[in-house]
Amino acid sequence: MINKKEIEIKDLSKKRDKSLKEYENSWDEKSEKYIMSSEEIDSLEKEIYKKIKEWKDFLSFEFIIDELTKLGHAPNLLYDDNGNFAITGDGFQTVPINGPCDMEMSFFIEKDKWSPTIREALNKYLNE
Repeated sequence: MINKKEIEIKDLSKKRDKSLKEYENSWDEKSEKYIMSSEEIDSLEKEIYKKIKEWKDFLSFEFIIDELTKLGHAPNLLYDDNGNFAITGDGFQTVPINGPCDMEMSFFIEKDKWSPTIREALNKYLNE
């Protein structure tokens, strides 16, 4: 089944990627500044995030997480072995150098951030 809302967000994401590449390519060595403004990139980021929040009930969990990472978020899904889930972008971890590797990660989750379902945890994350 085609999800028109996902398609609309993907189109905005592609447009943002294109603008981001153009922005990165506009670096001027001489002046040590970007020639292009980042306003369009920032505007598209806000629009994508707004649509994700508005349409979260119509978008798959995987799609939302994937799109958030494209916007620079680092969402981590955690389980407490007691039936509760949390999603956070705050924590400490080893920085991977060349792809997946063994790493240590550490998170502090406030009590009110835990939820009995993954979807509820995602809703809390999006409403922070």
